[in-house]
Amino acid sequence: MNAERTVLVMAGAREAHALVIALLAQGRRVVVSLPEPERMFDPFPVPACIGAFEDCAEMIRWMEDSGVEQVIDASHSFDDHVCKVTFAAATALSLPYLRLLRPPWKATAKDQWSDMHSIADAVRSLPSDARVFTNTGWASLCEFADFEAEKLFVRQTSDVQRNAPFPFVDVIEGQPPFSQFQEEALFRRLAVTHLICRNVGGAASMSKLLAARAMQIPVLMIGRAPQTSSLPHVETVAEALAWDAGL
Repeated sequence: MNAERTVLVMAGAREAHALVIALLAQGRRVVVSLPEPERMFDPFPVPACIGAFEDCAEMIRWMEDSGVEQVIDASHSFDDHVCKVTFAAATALSLPYLRLLRPPWKATAKDQWSDMHSIADAVRSLPSDARVFTNTGWASLCEFADFEAEKLFVRQTSDVQRNAPFPFVDVIEGQPPFSQFQEEALFRRLAVTHLICRNVGGAASMSKLLAARAMQIPVLMIGRAPQTSSLPHVETVAEALAWDAGL
């Protein structure tokens, strides 16, 4: 490992924060890029570029100006565009690149999951009387435009004030983390009949799935896009650190 080498951490996934702290503890030089501000975490203790790049060329210029010499991509598991642009920029500059991507959730025999390719597919499969809770994020609401069921519940943190874009949307305020029992109580109060989730994996969002399992609520699970076979990747921060140490 060359301690003088500047590493770019593409953020968006929870693991990015643990990775940055671990790299700093090793005396590494770190810069961060993330497409939008985060609400659930403290700011990164390193220089950070916040905002999406217009294209690969813009990212290449920023990476050169920042002295980036290797890239660990810990962007959100469903932010495929960021991943593709980052890999293309690293390739154009002949920089070492690694994707840090936690493993997806897997259904058990006690779960009632239906695999879906997209939110649109999930919406089309809903019965007309469905009362749906989703964790796909505010930015995804445009994909629910053809929603014809009874109600769609979207949770937002209490410090964010937004107007719902459709009359079938109800905004539910809440501040994570949420326990399984809190989720069960919420689902009962709202009379939730279905969940629509993206398979982001990890423990942080698992409580709603555990609640759905206990209450036998069907889950429409949006799968991740297939990973490019040539894309080097690991599943844990420890593996990413080991890769970094081997450069």
